[in-house]
Amino acid sequence: MHDQHGPSAEMTALASLDWSLLRAFAAVMRHGSLSSAARALDLTQPTLGRQIRTLEEALGEALFDRVPSGLRANARALALLSQAEALDQAAAELSAGLMGNPDAPSGTVRLSSSEIIGTRVLVPILGGLAMEHPEIEIELSISNFQENLLRRDADIAVRLDPPDQDDVIAQRVGEIEVGMFASRAYLRRHGVPSSLADLARHRLVGPDRDKRTMTNILARRGMDFLPKIFVFRSDSRLAQEAAVRAGIGIGPIRTFEVEDDPDLVRVLPQGFVERLPVWVMAHPDMRHARRLRVVYDAVVAGFRQRFK
Repeated sequence: MHDQHGPSAEMTALASLDWSLLRAFAAVMRHGSLSSAARALDLTQPTLGRQIRTLEEALGEALFDRVPSGLRANARALALLSQAEALDQAAAELSAGLMGNPDAPSGTVRLSSSEIIGTRVLVPILGGLAMEHPEIEIELSISNFQENLLRRDADIAVRLDPPDQDDVIAQRVGEIEVGMFASRAYLRRHGVPSSLADLARHRLVGPDRDKRTMTNILARRGMDFLPKIFVFRSDSRLAQEAAVRAGIGIGPIRTFEVEDDPDLVRVLPQGFVERLPVWVMAHPDMRHARRLRVVYDAVVAGFRQRFK
């Protein structure tokens, strides 16, 4: 009878391979390219490429499609990823047990977040985590676009949108308030808008191509015409904030960024109030990988404390 609790045939087959080959495979999948994975493993790119080819020969099938931009994981690679990462993590935990505290979580955890939240909220949380768990290595992908957790583009993500994949683990950890702000210099030159409709005569700062959040906010207020008159457009939240500070125009800023800032003035504080829910999400493997659980719990606790 098949033991449902024993290792799978794929896991057994992978375990019989050279550990370095599995480590190479997991690194390429995690980093997305040979060059990035080689830097992470402190190997040359040709050496890592040879290890991937050796692994494919041992398995008797290709794991990556060779495309002009590099390697692209095929369906077989995606199917094997969780088993390979489990073995890679087991090796890391064995090493930690031999070299130090066997109970210490160790290994790499990849997180994804937007630039403002990532740099101003998430990194300070990770700073405390690093002191408590120095064996855990952190990769932080800063992007305003959502990465696919089930495809393992990231292990953990912090987002302002609710989960759109049924299998991910997700917790709502607070709210971020968004308001419209202007510099004092701008208001001296152009005056203070008296109503939401009055914004149409002002110079506005907003997104370029990524119009999801801001356009939705304005549309709910009957102001979907405003994106057409943005005089400064950028998908970088930092650039938008800098443009507002420079007096270019009025723009949306998360209020926690500018608390007690004497150079910025919130306009229409009663007419324009938007609260965005903050979600922390993780790949389902988080339940079984201690390093992921430790990081996930720290991020959830940190955000709840910050935006309680």
